[in-house]
Amino acid sequence: MSSDKQLTYYTCSYSPYCHRVHIALEEAKVQFTKVDIDLRPGCKPGWFTKVNPLALVPAFTYGGPPVPPDQPSPQSLKLSESVVLIEFIADLHPSSGLRPETPELCARARLFITLSHDTLHHAFRTFFFRGERIDAVLPSLEAFQALLAPSGFAIGPFSMADAVVAPMIVRFMRLSAYEIGKYPLGEGKKLLKALAEPKFARFMRYYQSLWDRDSVRATWDEPTNVKMWRIHPNVTRSTSTIGH
Repeated sequence: MSSDKQLTYYTCSYSPYCHRVHIALEEAKVQFTKVDIDLRPGCKPGWFTKVNPLALVPAFTYGGPPVPPDQPSPQSLKLSESVVLIEFIADLHPSSGLRPETPELCARARLFITLSHDTLHHAFRTFFFRGERIDAVLPSLEAFQALLAPSGFAIGPFSMADAVVAPMIVRFMRLSAYEIGKYPLGEGKKLLKALAEPKFARFMRYYQSLWDRDSVRATWDEPTNVKMWRIHPNVTRSTSTIGH
């Protein structure tokens, strides 16, 4: 498949799922048109269902004639779902390193992505969305840590597996410092203190490796994420959790 066709990327700057795809695009050095979609209730544009009938981001249009982003061509390929988009980028740009070089490493990357959903993703939703205390979160983070290669990135070399998990790890570390989430006030600082213990040394080395990666840092907009996550209706702390 040719990689010189137009690619339009429909995104939201504070979505971790969009962040995954943006990291992959940066790794592959793809030229693309970026279109921000306002996800706030009542703000999502009606035309966006022509790109994705479910009206969810991230999404791509690929190929077809050059057209305004809000008038996607019927001739363009329409794609959605973050992991699908990352694998698509990896296939278009094999030199990016997103898809591991050997079948064995590729299988390990896919397995890591699958298992991270039941560990890291579960911990993320438990903490930020359900508002559980760190005692309910740390076992899942420990299980995620056990999935990591002894050194380097998720499977050793940087790959699509790292693009998938980096946004949630970054948000764990950055948003917890601001005490953003449904969890009781103070649990964010407690989480960071617990992760600084020797028990989570590999997790923290992995976070630092991700944070030092140009593609991760360049696609992280901290002011926007802090602003939008503070008012996110699904993670806003209720008065009953303050100080309890």
